[in-house]
Amino acid sequence: MRLWSLTAGLLLMSAPALAHWDFLLGVRNGRAAVILPQPHPLQTMSLLLGQYTRELGIEYYIDPNTNLTHLSGASIRTVWVSPNLIGRLNNQDIICASNCANYFTMNEEGHEHIRFRAAQRGIYIWDLKVVDATDINGNPVADMEGVYRIYFRAGNPHYLYGSVDAPNYQGDLYALRLTLQLRLGNQVVQEVSLPPAPNALHAYMASFGQSGSYAVVAKLDKHLSRRVNLNLQGATLANWLFPIAGDVNNDDVIDDADLLQVLFAFGSDNAQADVNGDGVVDDADLLVVLFNFGASGEGTP
Repeated sequence: MRLWSLTAGLLLMSAPALAHWDFLLGVRNGRAAVILPQPHPLQTMSLLLGQYTRELGIEYYIDPNTNLTHLSGASIRTVWVSPNLIGRLNNQDIICASNCANYFTMNEEGHEHIRFRAAQRGIYIWDLKVVDATDINGNPVADMEGVYRIYFRAGNPHYLYGSVDAPNYQGDLYALRLTLQLRLGNQVVQEVSLPPAPNALHAYMASFGQSGSYAVVAKLDKHLSRRVNLNLQGATLANWLFPIAGDVNNDDVIDDADLLQVLFAFGSDNAQADVNGDGVVDDADLLVVLFNFGASGEGTP
């Protein structure tokens, strides 16, 4: 037992040495940003002592022209994180789906390591934003636009991945939710929901607990659902195109309820009633609902 404890301790101590940096923080177009890598490659978690782990190193980018960092300070805020993925810094869980700070400030050396862990195999996501940064002269830098997504793969899960496109939507797709269902007939076997990130390695990656032949129904907020039959085995590509908008209440039918919601919010910036995502509820949104009135999604029974 003593030998096992010593071996486990040595493994845990040696694991951080494998990580140097996994992404670099700096300034791009006047805003705080992740400079490298773009996009972030898939991170593979290792099975260690009964749980999957991966350590990420974070540093400040050094400009090769000046040999100086862009930043003298920065913080990282979690925008979204998968349930059951936990990130730990300085012996404290700081990244998780609930009851974590989901915010930390880089140390004075500009070098941090976050140790992530997960108990089950699967695909996990950490979406982050660089905020509250100062440049090399101590001047404030505007917060990062959008999010930076990191995918983790624990074990050998069965998962879907691919692109998400809504050609008539003018807003940021990240503000919407993509919901994926595995179905046998009309019975939902499993459901996963996440924000799509078009600038990431893939706009979405979503793991499921079982393989096999299923009907997969994909629903993007405010758009009618799509349905495809496929064999889920390992990594399975499924690109999604959502051409029909107007389902404001997300019941997969465009009807009176959607029309009324747009009319009641007319002239406002109500995000849910803003069908085309241009920032205002106006004639354009009303026309989309009227044009698609009566349509239903492919996932409706």
